[in-house]
Amino acid sequence: MADEVNLTIDGRQITVPKGTLVIEAAKKLGIEIPIFCYHPKMEPVGACRQCLVEIEGFPKPQVSCSTRVADGMVVRTNTPEVKQMWEIVLEFLLINHPLDCPVCDRGGECPLQDNTFRYGPPDSRFEHEKRHFEKPVALSSLVVLDRERCILCFRCVRFQREIADQPDIQVFNRGYGDYIGIFPGRPFDSNFSGNTIELCPVGALLSSVFRFRARPWEMTSTESICPNCGVGCNIRVNARNFRRVVRYLSRDNPEVDGGWLCDRGRFDSTFINDPERLTKPLVRRNGELREATWEEALEAAVDGMKAAGLRAAGIGSANRTNEQNYLFQKFMRLVIGTNNIDYTMEPMAPGGTDALVAGLTSGFFSGSIRDVASSDVIVSFGSDISQELPVLDLWIKKAVRKNGSKLIFAYPLRAELAKYASSFLPYSYGKEAGFAAGLAAAFVGKAPEQAGGLSGDEIESAAKILSEAKIVALLVSRSVIESAPDGMETYRALESLVGTLEARGARVQVMLLVDGANTQGGMDVGLLPGYYPGYRKIDESSCSEIAELWGAEPPPEPGLTGWDVVREARNGGVLALWVMGQDPARDLVRAKEIAEALGKLDFLVVQDYFLTETARMANVVLPSCTFAETKGTFTNTERRVQRINQAIYPMSDSDSDTDIILKAAFTAGAQFEYGRIESIFEEIARVVPQYGGLTFDSIGPFGRQWEVRR
Repeated sequence: MADEVNLTIDGRQITVPKGTLVIEAAKKLGIEIPIFCYHPKMEPVGACRQCLVEIEGFPKPQVSCSTRVADGMVVRTNTPEVKQMWEIVLEFLLINHPLDCPVCDRGGECPLQDNTFRYGPPDSRFEHEKRHFEKPVALSSLVVLDRERCILCFRCVRFQREIADQPDIQVFNRGYGDYIGIFPGRPFDSNFSGNTIELCPVGALLSSVFRFRARPWEMTSTESICPNCGVGCNIRVNARNFRRVVRYLSRDNPEVDGGWLCDRGRFDSTFINDPERLTKPLVRRNGELREATWEEALEAAVDGMKAAGLRAAGIGSANRTNEQNYLFQKFMRLVIGTNNIDYTMEPMAPGGTDALVAGLTSGFFSGSIRDVASSDVIVSFGSDISQELPVLDLWIKKAVRKNGSKLIFAYPLRAELAKYASSFLPYSYGKEAGFAAGLAAAFVGKAPEQAGGLSGDEIESAAKILSEAKIVALLVSRSVIESAPDGMETYRALESLVGTLEARGARVQVMLLVDGANTQGGMDVGLLPGYYPGYRKIDESSCSEIAELWGAEPPPEPGLTGWDVVREARNGGVLALWVMGQDPARDLVRAKEIAEALGKLDFLVVQDYFLTETARMANVVLPSCTFAETKGTFTNTERRVQRINQAIYPMSDSDSDTDIILKAAFTAGAQFEYGRIESIFEEIARVVPQYGGLTFDSIGPFGRQWEVRR
């Protein structure tokens, strides 16, 4: 085929796509060529010269990491001359490299160390005083630099320039005087700086959070999912002695994260081993929270909630697993007897949740993260993606800078992605529906003079870009439908826009953007007051259906939203509240109003890691485990169900949210019998149609999206 070439490497023939690098062709044959500067996700530069090979017909050795294959090419990597070249390059790299492996954090997982062992010279011909520099140099509060160890592979510089497009770190001087650093007076404040640490092939760039905490051979590595946002980046949790989490590393899922992590995800592990973690149940006695046994705490919690009856409520969490949220809503409905169950306490627009559910159940929200890379136009509506979903930001930047995609960025503020936009549309807060309707109208030649606080000209310029699109990725924030005014109107306008685009021959993939690590999963499994699990609207028919699946009948009337609970608690309409994994009393916008409502409750149960502001007001506090101490699944913003695995033992007397709920149900006399986490997921797959056919095993190491049905 014209787009494939045949070549020979070390006497073995192989056929690879045209344009393949020699080093990648060798890798397909299982032939290892030592590297330092090369990385498959960045442009080749051939800086370190470690990967030199012989190519027949070439007068001198060639750099395999930047040489493309050609038909009939003959490559040799196993000749004495090649081996000698590899030795010489390593010998030069070690001239000034400090041989401080025993105290280097990279020791035991260092490519320079490994390549020297496999390919390096037995001794050096160079004997002189090595260079010395001030060290370590703090590039930021998270990243430190040991310049003596740097081998100038430029991976860090290239990542920041090519991938993050935040060139805070640079090469200074020339030749022998080259060094890596930052501009004087300018901090290394990239939100992806931690990737440079993992990319560094030596111990030059180090994490100030991890430095001197552990050695590689002391740690276990557990596959898991980052709990910090809705992207669902894959991580490896490194733990020492199964008791302390010491760092997170990336785990390349090409469908989700591309092998990268944001700094929030990479460095936010210290809370797991924080000495302020709750380790004992607390019960309020004589006005003060005092330690109690689990039996005492659970009995008090169940009695207090059941006493409130229909005037009880529960708030689940976007950072708890599907299994935990599913059990929680089932417990609230069957044991406590209320549908007052939600995943948030923020205000919702009238009809907003119904619009969201309509989009999820109709197949309107069917897009994937990878759709961004294949689209010629990307529309982002209502989210500061760079802050809320940082790794998705990298996908968008790559599409714009590398693939030539055009970005329409609709957001009230000039956020970072605005500078990449072909059309920046700063609509006014609260006018999301008007903006969406105006954009839909402009596309069919009926642009209003003003829409959503924008002029007709601004709207028309975006419509013109869309009119030329063949493949569109429409990224819609949950908040513009569920929380902004006129959520249903916004949704209908987006439906109209997509319908018009598709009628004109464009392929449109719409993805709902959710901020929490498991906001999507929480909604899927039933953390909605007007819907049973699987988005069954609460009515007589679905009540009977759920009763048959559960073997017990849930309340037949829709419940209160989280914000309605706040309002009702202030006037005595809600008497008791169980909060799992949230701290609503610290809400940045509504803290005072929420705290006032919580203070008027007769009874409050909080299930959390720390004694939060909300927990300080509680009658019962139940110490729960972090994601690193439990097992289960998260569902990310593209509806991908992914597994988290237990990496360490639970801290002291804390317990997993799963076991807390099961024990609370048992205390109340209910029969919630599950042998293991997998059996809870099996029930979810039976009860939630979207998860039908999924099993804990079939999800695999990189997850599976639940199927949308149009």
